[in-house]
Amino acid sequence: MIKIIVDENVPAAEAYLGHMGQLSKLPGRNLRAADIAGADALVVRSVTQVGKQLLAGSQVQFVGSCTIGTDHMELDYLNAAGIANTNAPGCNANSVAEYVFAALAAINCNWAGKRLGIIGLGNVGSALYRKAAALGIDCVGYDPLIEPERYPIQTDLNTVLGADIISMHTPLTRSGPFPSWHLIGADELAQLKPGAVLLNCGRGACIDNAALLQYMAGGANLQLVLDVWEGEPAIELGLLPHVQIATPHIAGYSHDGKVAGTAMVASALAEHFKLPAPSVELAVDAKAAEIELGGDNRFSACAQAILAAYDIRSDDRRLREAAKKSEDFALAFDRLRKQYPRRLEFKHFICNTEKFLGSQKEKKLLDRDLAALGYP
Repeated sequence: MIKIIVDENVPAAEAYLGHMGQLSKLPGRNLRAADIAGADALVVRSVTQVGKQLLAGSQVQFVGSCTIGTDHMELDYLNAAGIANTNAPGCNANSVAEYVFAALAAINCNWAGKRLGIIGLGNVGSALYRKAAALGIDCVGYDPLIEPERYPIQTDLNTVLGADIISMHTPLTRSGPFPSWHLIGADELAQLKPGAVLLNCGRGACIDNAALLQYMAGGANLQLVLDVWEGEPAIELGLLPHVQIATPHIAGYSHDGKVAGTAMVASALAEHFKLPAPSVELAVDAKAAEIELGGDNRFSACAQAILAAYDIRSDDRRLREAAKKSEDFALAFDRLRKQYPRRLEFKHFICNTEKFLGSQKEKKLLDRDLAALGYP
């Protein structure tokens, strides 16, 4: 029987991994080499730095990260050491796309007639693009690592920075022809149009946070939404007063997305050790809740639906309260992620539009918009 060490915050770990071996749950942020002595497999999330310092001398043969990113994994070391490794690309793409629309609803940013710029068109950015396009939003995108013909919206970074809403979904890279570290700095911030909305839901250091603080403190007319921060969990608290929606790296933390990540890693682990594949179907136990929509404004009705399903303002409030009360904010930041409430995606909610007072044409467009957002 193999020994599996798993981050205690990986959901449904017993259901997907328990039949494969001896399962031990530990805090992912604090994992040390001594903790994994004798382990054959390691299942983590993005808070665990996985490389030579952690694994040298261990018997670990497999590392799986239940996240879309790999910047916390020393892939060169893992591959050179012959340690099989995998992550879960796309597992929380829908969750992050829903987060973007929740943030726009919370700051009352009507996307009708606005241009959306998407930086990073991987699994997450492309999921956002598909939702936005279905809503009729004009989109432009920048991703030099994706062939231009894949998405007709691809253009240069300067054009994207001129959009009304800019949403960042890039992994963090420091090398190669197009590193994303500090992709947005003082020069790029100066290009943003007055009143623009800037969201970062990728990696914190893709924006130079020191330059961002200086820009905002100088009275910039920018609506800022940050889910990721440079230096997490010890973030720059001076930024908080300048951010309209501030959350602790939880954009992808829908219960659906997290369970999907566990399932993907569990399947890879079973294949590596030639064990029976997980028999648990990917399903989230949830009863459909009904949301009653009123008024005669289509954007307002969509915002009602979004915030009834996921009120992002609660996440913002918890982060700000922790910043005021906690002496060790880094610990509080991690605690907010560890104790994050169960959040279901829009597909678990049914919208009742019988009391919507708009015209019949508006009613049909509202039904289209709700379907584009992911409501059944």
